[in-house]
Amino acid sequence: MLNPLAKQASKLLPDVLYHQIKYARVFKQWPNVIKPKTFSEKIIVRNFKPKSIYTELADKLKVRDYIANTIGEKYLIKLYAACPVLTRPIFDNLPDAFVIKANHGSGFNRIVYDKNQIAFEELSSETQQWTASNFYKATREKHYKTIPPCVMVEQLLLHKGKVPNDIKFHCFNRLGEMHIFIQVDYDRFGVHRRDIFDTQWNRTNIRMGLPNNPEPMPAPDNLEEMLSLATRIAEQFSYLRIDFYEADGKIYFGELTFTPGGGLCKMYPQETQRQWGDFFTD
Repeated sequence: MLNPLAKQASKLLPDVLYHQIKYARVFKQWPNVIKPKTFSEKIIVRNFKPKSIYTELADKLKVRDYIANTIGEKYLIKLYAACPVLTRPIFDNLPDAFVIKANHGSGFNRIVYDKNQIAFEELSSETQQWTASNFYKATREKHYKTIPPCVMVEQLLLHKGKVPNDIKFHCFNRLGEMHIFIQVDYDRFGVHRRDIFDTQWNRTNIRMGLPNNPEPMPAPDNLEEMLSLATRIAEQFSYLRIDFYEADGKIYFGELTFTPGGGLCKMYPQETQRQWGDFFTD
């Protein structure tokens, strides 16, 4: 009984205390939210004290307009549909392969390799569960609270016949000086591994929550262009994570994230927390 009671009681906590307790459970110490110094401390402050622009740009549908205006429409993944509810006519008009997701949080996504192998009713039920969920209530990341939920269907990107790795640019803008670290997530729907590279594509000794991949990914063909695009997108923010994909020689934008992992991802070596925190001027 204690666990359900504890969960119910946590819903009554103010956001700031909720995040302090979650941080303390992970890092075994109380965070400094008055004068945060580490990367994770600064992220959890964003969880309960976000800037208003975070809501617009965390919306996976609205952010497309921002990206089109900032770097150009050619970097957007083809959008087949955006709708409050997945209907039968929309489903029937989709190609055989696609990615379906919700716009208002994290974890609401599914890859469909062949729609003939899935019942419309199953996919409709799953997407209705997504849109009925308030991501803020689950994570208390406040900038997600007022995003109007919808269902998005995008082109399934493939690189050499496989889903491409996620290439995530952690961009720190300290008084106009940009510091970038590049996170690569391998096989997110299988044996998930993660590497952190510098801008010269040297694999660093930094680990974030997951083991390194046995073999580091070769540098993307378009690495320099990705770095340029990331710098342009991030220039008005002190910290921002920008996700890209590379598929068959082209760059595609994924999403923007202001509070990765809610600030609760352990990092090694431990001094990385302070180093990244020093780059982060919020």
